Amino acid sequence: MPAALVLASLLWGMAPPQAPPLAQAPAATAPPRAAESDAVRIQRLRALVEAAEKAVEDSEEKTAATKSEEADVLTADWSPELLKQADVQDLLLRLKEVQEQIPSGDATEPEPGLKAQEEVVSISGADLRAELELVRSAEQGASYDYPIDLNDKVLTWVSLFSTTKRGFMENALGRASQYLPMIRQVFAEEGVPSDLAYLAVIESGFRNEAKSKAKAVGMWQFIRSTGRIYGLKGTAWVEERRDPVKATRASARYLKRLYEITGDWYLAASSYNAGPLTLERAIQNVGTRNFWDLARSRWLRTETKNYVPELCAAILVGRNPERYGLRIVPLTPYAYETVPVPSMTSLTVLARCAGTDVATLKALNPELLRGSTPPGAYLLRVPPGRAMDCLRQLAHMPNGKRLDFPGYTVKKGDTLAKVAQRFKLSPEDLLQANDLTAKQFKPGRRLLVPPPPLSPVEARDLVPAVARGRALGDRPLPPLPAAPRDLDGPAETLPAPRPEPAPLAAVKAAETPVLVPAPEAPTPAPKTGAAGATLRAKAGDTLAKLARRHQVPLGELMRLNPQATKALHPGDEIRLPGGGAKSESLPASQAAFHRVQKGDTLASIARKHGVEAKDLKAWNGLKGDRIQVGQKVRLAPR
Repeated sequence: MPAALVLASLLWGMAPPQAPPLAQAPAATAPPRAAESDAVRIQRLRALVEAAEKAVEDSEEKTAATKSEEADVLTADWSPELLKQADVQDLLLRLKEVQEQIPSGDATEPEPGLKAQEEVVSISGADLRAELELVRSAEQGASYDYPIDLNDKVLTWVSLFSTTKRGFMENALGRASQYLPMIRQVFAEEGVPSDLAYLAVIESGFRNEAKSKAKAVGMWQFIRSTGRIYGLKGTAWVEERRDPVKATRASARYLKRLYEITGDWYLAASSYNAGPLTLERAIQNVGTRNFWDLARSRWLRTETKNYVPELCAAILVGRNPERYGLRIVPLTPYAYETVPVPSMTSLTVLARCAGTDVATLKALNPELLRGSTPPGAYLLRVPPGRAMDCLRQLAHMPNGKRLDFPGYTVKKGDTLAKVAQRFKLSPEDLLQANDLTAKQFKPGRRLLVPPPPLSPVEARDLVPAVARGRALGDRPLPPLPAAPRDLDGPAETLPAPRPEPAPLAAVKAAETPVLVPAPEAPTPAPKTGAAGATLRAKAGDTLAKLARRHQVPLGELMRLNPQATKALHPGDEIRLPGGGAKSESLPASQAAFHRVQKGDTLASIARKHGVEAKDLKAWNGLKGDRIQVGQKVRLAPR
């Protein structure tokens, strides 16, 4: 999906004016905006667009790409009212034209999925009738929870999948057998039709390493900006768009959001491919919300016109491949146990601890870009039954034995930036890998150098994390409207849904304890008398600050308090999850301080408690990085 099509910011709450009222979510009332504030924003966008246009004219592609990305970031949280203004729409169209002229570079491989950009001629006559009979015979009373239209476009793609594209489908569905149990469980938890799992056939052929020419990455082909909106991080160490579980959760929430915007699953799928702004523009120009009418117009690209027929055909063939003559070699389901790794550790060391090989760890943790876990704590996936052995060995392993990286001695004339660039790291990442400060980077210092990335690291990944935070911000996700629970719809629109798939744990219940975890499902709000505590927000509080203060996961806090994800006001009641959460009644000395122990550094304390080292300095009035054993370090503002 081109990055320009995310500019609409529809993902942040905008709904089209003509959307049918499928799920009556309460309308959020936006606070009144100052006209001057809007004028300043529009002026900044105009300056960025003009700078990008000039850079394209001067063939300065990097500058054009930078200005284009800054415009993406600037408009990411604009209100629907502001985005609809005529001058803003004009600027967004100019920006889209600029982005289409910026070369995206070669992909690491050919386009990974089946997003056909060429016109596909529909079959007709006897061939069409024969294909229809084949599909009806293969269905044998099967029901689908995604609408399937058996027209000439869909039947043409069914024919292609069982003939000219048969090899691709057999390989893709073979890989799908590994991930479908997990995907169906996640989609069921998020309220998304389980048949939409076959969208990954079209996007990537179920390959986590897939990367398109538009720099979309992973099984679900997220571009960077959309991935970040839905919580997928990317650094020089990890690329969460490659993680099958995290990316599947993000994809389900994105699809659900698009369905809330469009009110139709065909339009939601089209938006996934083309972007919500492009689809809404086509709807307004054609004057209909019927996908097939839109597909006959000139307002959608050929790739988007093919997208829904391809998806319907992939569902039909994917559900019953053997009835279409396909031979599928199933793979072992994606099953694992998790091991908390306290600090950066080489995969070769972890493989020995877990009694497996590096290739297996890479397959279970495809988000890892280098031959190690990232600096700080990391939750590693290991083969089922290997977690306890791995934990025991890690517990007795000295820090000096955790890394087997080659060394590099800093020479006279070396700078931190120059050495980091040589090894494809940001300066911050190189310091973290060696637990150093910038002042300690001196000639004669021996550094451990992580191996090069397993896949090319984008230049953006080498920007220091602080700068990345200023650009895109680690803002919390907006609350999604309630998922449409009645997926049946009118009888003529949506077939009866299939029963929800059994939880993954049940799939493997017959075998020796094998954990097949998916990301935790939304936690229900605690009832009166439950273990979870409640507190009242104070001035300056945010959910992120409260999560750090009470040492609870931010995602869990957001799920318990969806009304507080956009704004938090003094006096608001905030629910804390039970278990590890610390109640507001705990003494400050117990809840908000860390006693410095031997070997502690300001950076290690910050990583341990999920805060920034610069914040620790500010909260404790420290001018430098020196701390002493026994010193009490404040973990939250006064």
